[in-house]
Amino acid sequence: MKYSLTWIVAFILFAVPALAQETENSITHGPILGRLSTDGVGVWARTAYSGTIVVEYGTDPKNLDQLSPEVETTLAADNTGWVHIKGLKANTKYYYNVILVGVSKFTGRSGSFRTMPDQKDFIDPELNPDGLFNFSFEYACGNNQNPGHSLGAQLPTFATMLREIKDDINFAILNGDWLYETQRSLTVDQWLAQVGKDATAIPSHVKAAPSIVGVWQNYKHFLARGQNLTNWHRHVPSFFTYDDHEILNDVWGAGTPGLRDRRAVFRDVGVRAWYDYLGWSNPTTFPQRVRISRATVSENGNVITDPTAEFTNVDLEQVSNLHVHWGTETDGVNENELDGVGGDPNAGVYKIEKVLGPNQIRVSPAFDADGEVSYSLGRRSYFRMRIANCDFFVCDTRGQRDMHDKSDPYKKGISMLGPVQRDWLLDGMRKSDADFLFVVSSVNFMLPHVGGGKVRANNKDDAWTVFYDEREKLINAWDKMDQPVFVLTGDLHNSFVCKITENVWEFASGPHNSNNHYYTDEGDRPANGKFKYGPREIDIRWSTHFRDDIPRDQLGSPHYCVVQINNVYNNPKQIGGTRWVAFPRPQVIFQYFDGWTGKLKYAEAVQATRD
Repeated sequence: MKYSLTWIVAFILFAVPALAQETENSITHGPILGRLSTDGVGVWARTAYSGTIVVEYGTDPKNLDQLSPEVETTLAADNTGWVHIKGLKANTKYYYNVILVGVSKFTGRSGSFRTMPDQKDFIDPELNPDGLFNFSFEYACGNNQNPGHSLGAQLPTFATMLREIKDDINFAILNGDWLYETQRSLTVDQWLAQVGKDATAIPSHVKAAPSIVGVWQNYKHFLARGQNLTNWHRHVPSFFTYDDHEILNDVWGAGTPGLRDRRAVFRDVGVRAWYDYLGWSNPTTFPQRVRISRATVSENGNVITDPTAEFTNVDLEQVSNLHVHWGTETDGVNENELDGVGGDPNAGVYKIEKVLGPNQIRVSPAFDADGEVSYSLGRRSYFRMRIANCDFFVCDTRGQRDMHDKSDPYKKGISMLGPVQRDWLLDGMRKSDADFLFVVSSVNFMLPHVGGGKVRANNKDDAWTVFYDEREKLINAWDKMDQPVFVLTGDLHNSFVCKITENVWEFASGPHNSNNHYYTDEGDRPANGKFKYGPREIDIRWSTHFRDDIPRDQLGSPHYCVVQINNVYNNPKQIGGTRWVAFPRPQVIFQYFDGWTGKLKYAEAVQATRD
C-alpha cells in the first residue's frame, strides 16, 4: 500500500504532536462557516504557522472573481483566524476557496454556502406586507468520537445530513458537546514543537494557563479525524453553544463565589479555546475577551494585583466573575481522581466587587494563602438573533451556573443562568414582537440527566430539574406571552418532544454521534405519555427510548432535527412562477430524522397564536 506525502505529514502532525513540524506553512484545519447573515458570512481556518489567509469567492464555481480582506492567523489563538466577508447578495449561493497568502492559491480548502434571505425582497403590500419568508435549520448535540462511547470518527449522521439536507437548510445550531475530552495532556513543549516556536514565543495567557494547549489539540484532533464533520462545516454555516465537554465533563458551580472546584475553575480556559475554534461564529453581544493572566494575592486579603493589567479598561457589565485556576499541568484532563488532588490553595470562584485601579481588583471571599496565582476574568457568552418573525435567545447554561444540590432541587435563589442573563432573557422575550420565540439551552429543561457516568455521581443532574425555583418562574412567565415558546435543548443523548403548557414546548435533539442514554438515566421516564418529575406534569409526545438491558456500547441510535418555519406559500398566476403569499397563521414544524438513514421518525407542528 502506498501513502502520499500529505497523508504521512498529516499523520505525524496529529498522531505525534510532540514531533510534528511541517517544513512549509499550510492550512491544517477548516474551513468552518459561521456568522451567516443576509449579506455576509464568516470563514475560519487554521494554519500550521502564523500566516495570512484570504478567501476568493463568487457565484460561479469556475470563476471565483471576488477577494475578501486578508486576515492574520495568530499564535495566541493557536494559529487560527477567520475572515468576515460582507457585501454579499441575499439568498444567493456562493462558492469559495481559502488561500494561504504566499504559499499556494489552490489549497483544496473550499466549499459553498447560501446567504440568508432579506425581508425587503419579499414584500408585497397586499399579499406579504411584512416580507416574510420560509427558512429552516438543523440542530442537535453530542459529537463524541471516543471509542466505546460513540459511533466513532466516521460520524455517519454527518454523512447522512450532507446527503439529505445540506442544500435544503439555511444554517445549523450545534447545541453543545461539539467535542469530548481527548489529548488534553498535551504539554506546552509539545505544542511549541508543533507550531515551530521556542519558549520565547509563548503567549502570556499560555504561560498563565498552559493547559489551554491541550484544549486546542482536542479541537484539532476532532477536526482531523472527523472528515464528515469537517465537510459539513465547509458547506453549512453554524452557530454554537458550549456545554460541559467544551470545558470539562459535568462542570457545575462556575457562578458560585467561594466554591473550590477543579472543573468549575477550568471554565475560562475552555471558553477561550472554544472562541478560537467555534465561538467566533456567533453574533457578539459581549465582545470583551476572556482575560487569563498571573497576579499576586495575600492570605485573608481580598485584592488581586496584576502589574500587566489595565483593569480600568475592563467593562464589568461584560464580565461574569473571576476564577483562580487549579494550577496543575492536568487542569483540563477528564479524570475523576484528579478532582481532589493538589491545586492552588486559592483556587476557586470569586465575585468581582470593585476595580481599584489599573492593576488591582477587589473580590470576595478572601484568599486563603499568600502567593502568585493564575486567574481569569470570565466572559458572558449568550446572544440574541432575529430571523424574519423568529427571535432566538441563545443561552449560556454553564458559565454562570450555581452549584446545585440534588437533594434539594427546590432550593430558592440558586440559578442556572445567573440573574443578569435571566433578566436579559425575560426582558427581551417580553418586548419581542416576533411570532415565535426560541430559547436555546444546552441542557435539558423538563427531563433530568441523572445518569450516564461516574463523575460526581452522588450529585449528578445536569438539567434544569435541580433548579425548580428558577425554571418554574421562567415557565410561568412564558406561559403568559403572546407567542409560542420553544426551548431547544441538548446534553441528554436522546431526542424527545415535550409539551409543557399550551404555550411552552421543549424539543431535545441528538445525539449526532454519542451513544444514547438509558431511560433510567432520565428519571425512569416513559417513551411517551404523561410524566411528572418535580412540580409539573408534562406530555412527552415522542422520544427515542432505550431500556437498560441493552449494553452501553450498543446504544448507537443518532438523530437530528430539522426545524421548518412556514411563513409563506407560493401561489403563482402561472405554473412555474413565483408569488409569495403570507399564511394567516405561520407554523413551525419540528422534524426528527434517523441519523443512519435520514428517514423521518416524527414531526410536530405548532402554529402562531396571532389572530
